[in-house]
Amino acid sequence: MDQVGKGRNRMHSGESAGHQQGSALILVLWVLGLLSMLVASFAFEAHIELRLTSFYRDRTKAEYLARSGLDVAELLVAKSAGLQGTARDTTKAGTDIWYEPALQLAKGGTVSLVHDLAATGVGQGLIRLSITPEPARRNINRLIDQTLASDETWERIFDVGGIPQEMWPRLIDSLYDWTDADTAPRPDGAETDDYYANLEEPYQARNGPLDTVGELALIKGFTPEILQGGTLSTGMFESDSVVMSGITDMLTTYGDGKVNINAASARVLQTLPEVDAEMAGLIVSEREKWVDDTGEERQGFSAINEFLALVPDFPPQAADMLTTTSTEFRITSTGDLNGVLRTIWCIVRFSGGHFTVLRWREDD
Repeated sequence: MDQVGKGRNRMHSGESAGHQQGSALILVLWVLGLLSMLVASFAFEAHIELRLTSFYRDRTKAEYLARSGLDVAELLVAKSAGLQGTARDTTKAGTDIWYEPALQLAKGGTVSLVHDLAATGVGQGLIRLSITPEPARRNINRLIDQTLASDETWERIFDVGGIPQEMWPRLIDSLYDWTDADTAPRPDGAETDDYYANLEEPYQARNGPLDTVGELALIKGFTPEILQGGTLSTGMFESDSVVMSGITDMLTTYGDGKVNINAASARVLQTLPEVDAEMAGLIVSEREKWVDDTGEERQGFSAINEFLALVPDFPPQAADMLTTTSTEFRITSTGDLNGVLRTIWCIVRFSGGHFTVLRWREDD
């Protein structure tokens, strides 16, 4: 082979080797890229799993914090039973962290507190606790006796809730039809055969006492706006509407029907006979702080006679509807750990030194 041919062979061999080295380099780069993507994917999944594990760990701890809050609530209610009718003890108030909320419960009032476990050196997290005497609301089942007095009470409830007056007869008749034992509908009411059985998803009227306040949503006419508040359109134009505050915050299905004067809101107080907004505001202001004959500042009323002496203009016919103590309580306990929340809501009865759970619900 001449020199020219040999040179050409060497050039072709060099070019082939260069192509092979370039292909190998590209392959290595592809492999490194794929490995980098796999490593990044694994790292991301590990990070997500770590976050999920951390979240569920905190969620479990938050749930136990919420359950611990119920134990605190039981302690406070039990402690309050021994404080009823007593004056504030400044020594105990300074040494016992549970004394003040227990005293507030003893006076029939509402307790709202945040307990920081870290501040007491027993752990981490917060317990957000609310305890409200259930008789701070009107018992629906005590207001369905289908008498004129009952009608008037419902009218006051609807009035406070901002419900248009023209809607009252239909709401009252529908409520009575839902709870009475017969099957004959009232003029503005509804029974199973003529209304509920003909709905797209039919059901039957209860024909008995309501189990929960939420059951009102099943009754003809009781819309979410009426129950929870909202804007109701009454015509074709935006101006033809009414804003309602709702009625569920004033209602319960527990208790003997008497209203706890120490815990009821001004709205609930206005549902009592001849109690207007001014009178309700006076009652709330009077119970929050007043000075007794010894010059000591007190909160709440220890007895109905004491209340009547402080609010002499209170309507006599409504006095028998009042109480200053409670055996049923609405408790909301929220465990809070690193912003992860678990809430337990329940209605309990405290009698004979023991809690009885009447209703229980858990929320995230």
